[in-house]
Amino acid sequence: MDTVALYLVLTRAHPELKTRRPKKEFLRLIGSVLEAGHARCGMFEMVQSSGDANDGGYGRWFYVPEKDEDKERALLIRALMPRQKRSETMKYKQYYWKPLDRISRWDPEDAL
Repeated sequence: MDTVALYLVLTRAHPELKTRRPKKEFLRLIGSVLEAGHARCGMFEMVQSSGDANDGGYGRWFYVPEKDEDKERALLIRALMPRQKRSETMKYKQYYWKPLDRISRWDPEDAL
């Protein structure tokens, strides 16, 4: 989940949070908490972008219950989480669709 999506979930659950701090500051705080969890024990991991643009500077994070220091919390969250995802889904992929050239209404071979 990226930090913007996490911010939206938090503010929907607790609307009063919007009045306490500006959105940019909350995004910075959420990112620093996730980075602290990653640095301390590795319970949060960030999915690296495959392209130059990194979602506006906000990476996508996921929780690793095996590395959580609080085993009781890890057991509870593991019970609520869906089954283990393939390692391929924990990688960022940039999809790009090339726009089509301008096409006419009828192709010449379709003419009567």
